[in-house]
Amino acid sequence: MKTLTTLAATLLISTSAFAGTQIIHSDKNFNTEYFADKTAAYDAGFDYIDSLNDLSNSALKHKLAIITQNQVKDLNIDDSEVMIEEVAKKRGEVAYRAIINVDYHFSTYDNKK
Repeated sequence: MKTLTTLAATLLISTSAFAGTQIIHSDKNFNTEYFADKTAAYDAGFDYIDSLNDLSNSALKHKLAIITQNQVKDLNIDDSEVMIEEVAKKRGEVAYRAIINVDYHFSTYDNKK
């Protein structure tokens, strides 16, 4: 009986230690300025992705506007893609901008548990 109680207590303590850790998956879109042709818009979109990949974790957290009361750990970009939006503000004047979709995840630990 003592062994069973010890085992149950150990299991309860170890389970509660992991209860505060969460992995959060999310995504965010960014837009570039407008360009006269699609190629320039695609280039700007991929340059933006490259700049995100070069950021430190704290700068990336700020850029992705991650707001949480808990500590953010292991922030990673999972996938990113560039789409082009075509807009005509006047007849015959077409402009293109890149829309960058970034999928990411991070871990948080709730210190209150």
